[in-house]
Parts: sequence; structure tokens; C-alpha cells
Amino acid sequence: MLPNIPKGKDVVLKGVMTASSASSRTVADRYGFEFCTGQEDDILNNDEINTVFIATRHDTHGYYVKKALEAGKNVFVEKPLCLTIQELEEIKAAYQPSATSQQLLLVGYNRRFSPLTQVIKEKITTGPMSMIYRVNAGAIPADSWIQDKEIGGGRILGEVCHFVDYLTYINGSLPVSVYAASMCDAQGHDDTLSISLKYENGSIGSIQYFANGSKSFEKEYVEVYSHGVTAVLNDFRELKIYGKGRSYKKKLWSQDKGQKNEVRGFVDSILKGATPIIPLNEIINTTDVTFKIIESIKIGKAVKL
Repeated sequence: MLPNIPKGKDVVLKGVMTASSASSRTVADRYGFEFCTGQEDDILNNDEINTVFIATRHDTHGYYVKKALEAGKNVFVEKPLCLTIQELEEIKAAYQPSATSQQLLLVGYNRRFSPLTQVIKEKITTGPMSMIYRVNAGAIPADSWIQDKEIGGGRILGEVCHFVDYLTYINGSLPVSVYAASMCDAQGHDDTLSISLKYENGSIGSIQYFANGSKSFEKEYVEVYSHGVTAVLNDFRELKIYGKGRSYKKKLWSQDKGQKNEVRGFVDSILKGATPIIPLNEIINTTDVTFKIIESIKIGKAVKL
């Protein structure tokens, strides 16, 4: 995240806090922060800081987002936004931009900012779409902090949110219902699952998130179908679009999932007083959808939003 923050006279790296004083000093020296600290109040109560980036473990996201919003800061938080419905309600209550102050909240859903994603949006604009997002996620050990429901939240809250956001962005409307089924492993983790989404504009989406595949196989694959046009995105490196006439093809020298564009777009929106680069209702909805995915798996039925 830090290398992607644009440098310049309008952007000052003021203070940094990490899990230990030694790492705080290391980060401060490497990136040029004016101070490092082990106390959150040194960041949140500092009137010279107007924007906070949160990249802590998942279980602290909701807490820090709420505290930063209440302190009047713009907030960029890596996914997930939070781990509980209660935290989501508290964040919604804390986010109160006024007519004279455009406070911004952004979750790190970077894939919508990938350059190849932007081509898809240009070529397939609006209207009902059918979409597939297949993720060869790979296995994570049962003792990993990510698998700990209290700390990491599990992979649905911690990573599947990325793909929920992506399909919402591609089709341009919010999900209205979700059905999910998982293939549980011996530890009871829902790491291999199939998700079906229905959207306000009639679109349908499928997220296939598999943790039981080969590590040598590409990780992410997307197909979008609409009005006789098909877009195929392979691992954010290669895009092919088929329609009437000659197909469109574009291949990048290296994978680009949009991290740089996302961070720079967020900073630009603050500097220019622009609208949020991800609307708040989409941020809230994506988090809500992940909760509903877990609920659907438990009850074995579709859940409305």
C-alpha cells in the first residue's frame, strides 16, 4: 500500500503505528513518515492528520474504522470492512459526512480499478449481464490466523468480498439475493464454495471459490456475457472480448490488479473534493452480502438482501 501513495507537496506522510515500536521505526524511516508511535491516539487525535490507512489484522478493522470516522478522518481500510453485523451498524452510524465536509470511506477492493477491468466497462456498458468469477484460491492451513473466525473471520469475509464487489461493479447494480453452498473440509472451513447472486437490474452472477485445486493453475478467471458480447479476463494479465466482427485482445506485461490505481484514486478524490471512488452503498452491500453467504450456507436456502 505505502509505495502506491503518491508523493508531492499536497501529500504528507505524517505518522505511522505498527504492532511493535521496532517495526514502526523501520517503516517510518523507509517511507519518510515524520513520526512513529505505538499509541493509536497519536494518530486519531492528531489534527494535522486528515486521512488514515488501516492495514491491520481483520479483527481490528471494524474498531479502527469506527474510531477514525468518529475522529473525522478519511479512511482507507484493507478488506474486509469488519467481521460482524454489529460492527457494520456501528460504522454506518459513525459515517456522517456533512454538507460542508465530504468525509470519505474506502475499502481496498482493488480489482475494479485494474486497467483490464476498465476496458470491460468500456466495451460492455450497461444492462443485464451474466457473469462468472472463478477463483483457484488454494488451501490455507487450519492453524492460520485467517482461518480463525475471531481474528481473521475466515475466507468468505476475508477474501470472497473482493469478488462480490467486482461483480457488483461490472454489472452496475446491487445484489438482491444470494444462495451459497460449500464443500466443507475436515476442519469445517467453508473454503470451497459456489455462490449465486441475483441483481436489481436482472443480472446474474456466479462466484466459484475453490481451495482444493492445483497451485500451478492460474488463480482468477472472469467471464462476462451481455447483448451478444463476451469478455474473458484471465488472471488480470490478459483480456479477450468477443462480439460481432473482429475480437479485441489485450495482454499486459505483468499482472495488474489495480492496487496502484485504487490508492491514487482515493488520494485524488480527497485532494480534489471529488465523490467517493466506490459509493458507500456498494461498500456496505458487499459486506452485507458476505454475511448473507455464510447464512445461506448454514440454512441451505437463498437469502434476500
